[in-house]
Amino acid sequence: MPNRGAEPAATEPLWLNLSARNGTSVGVPVAGDPMVSAQPIASVPRSSTVATLASVRGMTGANLLAGLSTLTVADLTAFVQQAPGQVDALLTAPPAASAVAGLWTELGAAERSALLAAAPKLVGNLEGVPFRERGRANARYLTQRLADVSQRLADAPDAPDAPDAPDALDANDANERTVLTRELTVLLQVKAALRTPDGAPRRSLILLDPTGGGRAAIALGNPDTADFVSYLVPGMNYTVEQQIVNWTDTADAVYTEQIDVLRGQAAAGQALTGKFDAEVAGVATIAWIGYETPHLFNVGGTGLAEAGADFLEQSALGIEADRGTRQPFVSVLAHSYGSTVALTALARGTFGVDALVLVGSPGSQVQSVDSLSVAPGNVYVGSADWDPTVNSAFFGSDPGAASYGAKALGVSGGHDRVTGSRLTGSVGHNAYFDRGSESLHNMALIGTGNADLVTDGSE
Repeated sequence: MPNRGAEPAATEPLWLNLSARNGTSVGVPVAGDPMVSAQPIASVPRSSTVATLASVRGMTGANLLAGLSTLTVADLTAFVQQAPGQVDALLTAPPAASAVAGLWTELGAAERSALLAAAPKLVGNLEGVPFRERGRANARYLTQRLADVSQRLADAPDAPDAPDAPDALDANDANERTVLTRELTVLLQVKAALRTPDGAPRRSLILLDPTGGGRAAIALGNPDTADFVSYLVPGMNYTVEQQIVNWTDTADAVYTEQIDVLRGQAAAGQALTGKFDAEVAGVATIAWIGYETPHLFNVGGTGLAEAGADFLEQSALGIEADRGTRQPFVSVLAHSYGSTVALTALARGTFGVDALVLVGSPGSQVQSVDSLSVAPGNVYVGSADWDPTVNSAFFGSDPGAASYGAKALGVSGGHDRVTGSRLTGSVGHNAYFDRGSESLHNMALIGTGNADLVTDGSE
């Protein structure tokens, strides 16, 4: 596990041990509290009776998932085709990620392959399924959905066949084409974002919902094995339809900077093994557009933040369930309205993370770091010059205020504390993730458990 400086060596993640080591008081939910610790993976009891195509029609939740795992590929395919609403309902109200992970570990290779082949949408988007299988399943689902939407668009009438066709039919046809065209755009953007440049970390699609403006998450590296996993949570106007390519490239910038940090440690003889191997060290960054981000006309409320917090919570519990006793160091890097999402989620006490970075934040209803399930001392706030969002307390608090209790993240330009190299400053609302910036370098330090090297902008 990552080296955390003065902390004693442990096999569990930092936030699972803080209350025992540091005497954290009970009551305020912080990441070290038992109430937000990773629980042993719960298994879904599997019936000795093999389900049938007819019997699964009456099942829901975990029972449905367990029943589907016993069907033949032919019956699974028939079920997905005949009962798409039941699959959607299972994804809308899924079993607990720990239950899904428990069931998945009990399945044989043939059962897993059958589920992946016949129900890729389901396998690819259930939290608790290992990310490698989710990536394979969603790659299949993406290909299938692209073909289906393209065909439906080709078959959709451009205009009514008869000149006296009712206006309602005209409107319905136009609406169908609009919906299909938008979905096709989402799918094509996701496909473009998955293209891995030469020498870059492998990209895999671990979440795909192409309806509406879409929800998607692309992992760089391998979250199943990585020692360090960072979620990038975006804000206003960062829809899959418009920004998934850009946001994935941003995740690549974070990944590259984290690798450079770890290589620098290895060169200085500070790595655990004395050398650095990207595949062994296991860095993973996740370009997460897992919620409907706001636009100019609906950004004033917190409804989308609440819904986004639900999805972020599910994602965090998914990686917790997937990793079991091999928990990684998890950080959340949240920008703009995405910080409102992250703060809302981490105030619930249902999961915890090792570190939280907020940049360009308009705040939330949370008034102090003491209310957040984050390892003590590991909440950082970056505020760039000419960023109109920071210090606004638009949603009820200012995370950059001294009373909030967060640490300052240097973003105005400085020097790397290890190499002495110059780091550029960030100006405005959208420059926090610029390559070569002090802001990006500091986020990489925090995401790899090296927060003691973070600069605070005081130089």
